[in-house]
Amino acid sequence: MVKQLVRFSSFGIFALCLTLLFLSTPLYAWLADSPWPMFRRDIQHTGRSPYVGAQKPLLLWTFQTGGPIASSPAIGEDGTIYFGSKDKKLYAVARNGTLKWTFETLDEVDSSPAIRKDGTVLFGSWDGHLYALNPDGSLQWKYKSEGGIISSPTIAPDGTIYVGSWDKKLHAVTSDGKLKWTQKTADHVASSPAIAPDGMIYFGSGDYYLFAMKPEGKAVWSYGTRYLLDASPLIAPNGNIYIGSEDARFYAFRPDGQAEWTFDTKYDIDSSAAIDTEGNVYFGSGDNNLYAFTSTGKARWAFETGSSVHSSPAVGADGVIYFGSRDKKVYALDSEGRLKWSFETGSAIESSPAIDADGTIYIGSNDGKLYAIGEASAR
Repeated sequence: MVKQLVRFSSFGIFALCLTLLFLSTPLYAWLADSPWPMFRRDIQHTGRSPYVGAQKPLLLWTFQTGGPIASSPAIGEDGTIYFGSKDKKLYAVARNGTLKWTFETLDEVDSSPAIRKDGTVLFGSWDGHLYALNPDGSLQWKYKSEGGIISSPTIAPDGTIYVGSWDKKLHAVTSDGKLKWTQKTADHVASSPAIAPDGMIYFGSGDYYLFAMKPEGKAVWSYGTRYLLDASPLIAPNGNIYIGSEDARFYAFRPDGQAEWTFDTKYDIDSSAAIDTEGNVYFGSGDNNLYAFTSTGKARWAFETGSSVHSSPAVGADGVIYFGSRDKKVYALDSEGRLKWSFETGSAIESSPAIDADGTIYIGSNDGKLYAIGEASAR
C-alpha cells in the first residue's frame, strides 16, 4: 500500500542525454557500452537506466536453469544476457531467450556479472574464483581467493577489478587477473564495491563497517554500524554514499565519512539503493517495504509488498521503479509510489532487474527461471 504521496516531476530528453554523456567519459573506459553492463548498471551503483521500461507487462519468454537465481542479469553490447544460477553455472542467453552457452564452476554462482568493453565477462563463484570469460564462453583467466565470491565485480576506469570475498578481504585485481592488493576486514565481504568519480572505493563488510579506500589500497575511513553490511553502496552526484545495513537502518554518509542522516526500518536491509535524476533514493527492506526518500532524508512514501524485499530496485528514464519481492512478484511503481503493474513468478525473488534498450525487464527468480517481461502495447 502507498503510505505517502509527494509530487514528482517528469523526466525529459535531458536526463537521457546526461546519462549517455556520463557513460562516454573515461569513468567507463573499461565498461561495456550496453543498456545494463553490470550490477546496479554503473560503477557508482545508481541503478538508473536511460531507457524507459515496460509500461504494460507481457511475458516474452522464460529461461529455465537447474537452480534458484539470486544473481542479477547483465547485458552485453550485442544484447546477450548474462547471469548465474545456484546450479553452479553462468549462462549466456540471446535476446530471444535461446541459450548461447554455459560455463560451469565448482559451486553456486550468486555473483552478478560485469561486462567489459572487449566483451570479457567477469563474475565470482562460491568456489572462491573470480572468472574472466571470453565472449564465446571460453576461459580467459581465473583468480583464486580463499573464500566464496558472491560479491559482484566492479571495473574501475583503469581496468582494475574490485571484488569482495568470504575470505574477509576486498581484492583489487589487474585486468589480466593478477593481484594488486587486498584490504583485510574482520568478516566476509559480500557487498559489491562502488567507485566515485574521484576514484574512491566504497564497500560494506560483514564486520559491520563501511570502508572508504583509495585506489592504491589505502583505507581512508571506516564507519561501524550495528550489524552486517552486505548491501552495496550507492554514490550520489554530490558524493554522498547511501547504504542499508542488516541493523535495519539506512545510512547517508558524506564523503568524509560523517553520517548525514539515517532512517530505521523494522527489519534488515539487504537491498542496494537506486537514485533517480532528481536525487530521490529508493531501497527495499526485510519489513516488506520499498522506501522512497529525498536526498535530504525526508520520507516520500513506502510501498508494502507481501514479503521481504531483498531485490535492488532499478529506475527507468521516466522515473518508474522496478524491483522484486520474496512474495514472488515483480513490481513497477510510478514516481509517486503508485502501483503500475505487478507480475508473479514461481517463487521468491532475490535477483535485481536489468532494463534493456527496448524496455524489456530481465530478472531471475528462485524458481530457477530468468524472466523477460516486455511491453504489451508493442505486440
